[in-house]
Amino acid sequence: MLTARAARSVTSARVALRAPVMFTRNYSPPDVKQEGATASSKGFSQREQAEEGQYIKKREVEKLKEAKARLAQAQAEVEAQQKKVDQHK
Repeated sequence: MLTARAARSVTSARVALRAPVMFTRNYSPPDVKQEGATASSKGFSQREQAEEGQYIKKREVEKLKEAKARLAQAQAEVEAQQKKVDQHK
Protein backbone atom coordinates (compact mmCIF):
# COMPACT_ATOMS: atom_id res chain seq x y z
CA MET A 1 0.00 0.00 0.00
CA LEU A 2 0.92 3.56 -0.54
CA THR A 3 1.93 5.71 2.30
CA ALA A 4 0.09 8.94 2.94
CA ARG A 5 2.98 10.92 1.55
CA ALA A 6 3.08 8.89 -1.67
CA ALA A 7 -0.70 9.17 -2.08
CA ARG A 8 -0.47 12.96 -1.86
CA SER A 9 2.28 13.11 -4.45
CA VAL A 10 0.27 10.92 -6.84
CA THR A 11 -2.81 13.11 -6.30
CA SER A 12 -0.84 16.30 -6.87
CA ALA A 13 0.70 14.78 -10.01
CA ARG A 14 -2.77 14.09 -11.38
CA VAL A 15 -3.82 17.68 -10.71
CA ALA A 16 -0.72 18.99 -12.45
CA LEU A 17 -1.41 16.89 -15.55
CA ARG A 18 -4.92 18.22 -16.05
CA ALA A 19 -5.51 20.75 -18.80
CA PRO A 20 -5.98 24.31 -17.63
CA VAL A 21 -9.60 25.35 -17.29
CA MET A 22 -10.66 28.25 -19.49
CA PHE A 23 -13.72 30.28 -18.64
CA THR A 24 -15.68 32.19 -21.24
CA ARG A 25 -18.44 34.69 -20.79
CA ASN A 26 -21.65 33.97 -22.60
CA TYR A 27 -24.03 36.88 -22.30
CA SER A 28 -26.60 35.47 -24.67
CA PRO A 29 -27.07 32.35 -26.71
CA PRO A 30 -25.05 32.36 -29.94
CA ASP A 31 -28.18 32.30 -32.09
CA VAL A 32 -29.29 35.73 -30.80
CA LYS A 33 -28.00 38.65 -32.86
CA GLN A 34 -26.70 41.55 -30.84
CA GLU A 35 -26.08 43.93 -33.72
CA GLY A 36 -28.42 46.88 -33.47
CA ALA A 37 -29.67 45.88 -30.02
CA THR A 38 -29.46 49.50 -28.85
CA ALA A 39 -31.22 50.87 -31.91
CA SER A 40 -34.09 48.43 -31.50
CA SER A 41 -34.65 49.21 -27.83
CA LYS A 42 -37.82 51.14 -27.02
CA GLY A 43 -36.16 53.94 -25.05
CA PHE A 44 -33.55 54.64 -27.72
CA SER A 45 -36.21 54.65 -30.43
CA GLN A 46 -38.38 57.15 -28.57
CA ARG A 47 -35.41 59.41 -27.84
CA GLU A 48 -34.31 59.28 -31.46
CA GLN A 49 -37.82 60.18 -32.66
CA ALA A 50 -37.94 63.10 -30.23
CA GLU A 51 -34.59 64.43 -31.43
CA GLU A 52 -35.64 64.07 -35.05
CA GLY A 53 -38.87 65.94 -34.29
CA GLN A 54 -36.96 68.78 -32.66
CA TYR A 55 -34.54 68.98 -35.59
CA ILE A 56 -37.36 69.04 -38.14
CA LYS A 57 -39.27 71.72 -36.22
CA LYS A 58 -36.14 73.88 -35.92
CA ARG A 59 -35.42 73.46 -39.64
CA GLU A 60 -39.00 74.38 -40.58
CA VAL A 61 -38.81 77.55 -38.45
CA GLU A 62 -35.59 78.53 -40.25
CA LYS A 63 -37.17 77.90 -43.66
CA LEU A 64 -40.24 79.95 -42.69
CA LYS A 65 -38.06 82.89 -41.66
CA GLU A 66 -36.18 82.70 -44.96
CA ALA A 67 -39.45 82.54 -46.91
CA LYS A 68 -40.84 85.56 -45.05
CA ALA A 69 -37.65 87.50 -45.78
CA ARG A 70 -37.87 86.64 -49.49
CA LEU A 71 -41.56 87.61 -49.51
CA ALA A 72 -40.82 90.98 -47.91
CA GLN A 73 -38.07 91.59 -50.46
CA ALA A 74 -40.37 90.66 -53.34
CA GLN A 75 -43.15 92.92 -52.01
CA ALA A 76 -40.69 95.80 -51.74
CA GLU A 77 -39.63 95.21 -55.36
CA VAL A 78 -43.27 95.14 -56.50
CA GLU A 79 -43.98 98.42 -54.69
CA ALA A 80 -40.90 100.01 -56.25
CA GLN A 81 -42.00 98.91 -59.71
CA GLN A 82 -45.56 100.10 -59.05
CA LYS A 83 -44.24 103.56 -58.12
CA LYS A 84 -42.35 103.70 -61.42
CA VAL A 85 -45.48 102.75 -63.33
CA ASP A 86 -47.55 105.35 -61.47
CA GLN A 87 -44.99 108.06 -62.30
CA HIS A 88 -45.31 107.37 -66.03
CA LYS A 89 -49.09 107.75 -66.12
